[in-house]
Amino acid sequence: MFGIFNFSTMIVILLLVICTSTYIRQMKPDLINSHRHGFRGFFRRSAVIGDRLSPLVSGLCFIMGAYVLLIR
Repeated sequence: MFGIFNFSTMIVILLLVICTSTYIRQMKPDLINSHRHGFRGFFRRSAVIGDRLSPLVSGLCFIMGAYVLLIR
């Protein structure tokens, strides 16, 4: 519960959602399609961010992984 209030934990959770949504969209495109609204639309938007900004997202995943290993 308190992980929500920590900024670095929120960034890690957001990156995990983006990466997971992108992976699921690649494997099962019918689960995350463009006609969803509301909560499931959030996962579609996350998958689009993961597709279009994949070099940036992978770089951020690497940086956050190093941060978690070295700083914490």
